[in-house]
Amino acid sequence: MNLPVFDLTGRTAIVTGGGRGIGKGICLALAQAGANIIVANRDTATAAETVREIETLGRKSIAIQTDVCQSAQVENLVNKTVEVFGTLDILVNNAGGTTKEMRVPPLQVTEEIWDAAIDLNLKSIFLCSQIAAKTMIQQKKGNIINISSWYAYMPSLVSMPYGAAKAGVNNLTQTMAHVLGPYNIRVNAIAPGAVPTGPGDPEMRERRRKSCPLGRLGVPEDIAWAVVYFASDASSYVTGQVLSVDGAIPKIV
Repeated sequence: MNLPVFDLTGRTAIVTGGGRGIGKGICLALAQAGANIIVANRDTATAAETVREIETLGRKSIAIQTDVCQSAQVENLVNKTVEVFGTLDILVNNAGGTTKEMRVPPLQVTEEIWDAAIDLNLKSIFLCSQIAAKTMIQQKKGNIINISSWYAYMPSLVSMPYGAAKAGVNNLTQTMAHVLGPYNIRVNAIAPGAVPTGPGDPEMRERRRKSCPLGRLGVPEDIAWAVVYFASDASSYVTGQVLSVDGAIPKIV
């Protein structure tokens, strides 16, 4: 890159949920900045495609099938990363989201729905961060970037447990930044707004687009380059922060 302060050459990054959407965009942006990438994903086919695209950029990459809600699999992910690349410099906790079953009115949320949403969107970030931090503490350096959501800041009448989990991600980010700072480990988060990556409600998307001062919805690259900033030395004095990347779209439930 033209600006050395953003150069990630020689650094190794794990990106969870890196097979598609925002996660894939993050993988490619980090690779363009010089990093080698571990694509942690449950779907091996999409992960393999991301690896191929990273390699065309001249970076090293491997895919490791991982369920980030299972501590044993996360341990395996971190151990293999260090075994292959010798270091773990950057962890991007991107995996998360909602399923059709999770998108129900608040009073229809069952215990099973609640547990599934919290596991996928909050427990996974706790597990990955805690396990990766053990390696980063030994190295006396590291960088953890969590993907939150604008739903952390507003009532989530469509998926209450998702919003609650993302609010928890923000608090976890701030807490771990204080705990890990003395070890030269920074922890930050990004809260994306409307960034369509799959099927959705066309009418809702159009309302959000019209309400955006910039006149458009987000794309994965908008989030990805913010991740590069947090991963690089350009943000060396920034930790414990949650950056909203939402185009200033009013919070629409």
